[in-house]
Amino acid sequence: MRTWAAELEGTGVRFLSLDPGEMDTGMHAEAMPDADRSTLRVPAEVAARVVDLVESIESLPSGARLDSTQLARVA
Repeated sequence: MRTWAAELEGTGVRFLSLDPGEMDTGMHAEAMPDADRSTLRVPAEVAARVVDLVESIESLPSGARLDSTQLARVA
């Protein structure tokens, strides 16, 4: 990600990687039926944060990688 950001610097192309962490989805429930669902992120809330990020993309450096803890603090 950072390599692409560096290679394309100045072209107007930006890269951002998001790792939302574990989310409360049907697929997760099937894979980990004993998981404490109260500790999992809600997909709609993650999606709302992604929209906030896209709207304020200029405030983040190209090549940035945000994990679930950083994603919660953005916007």
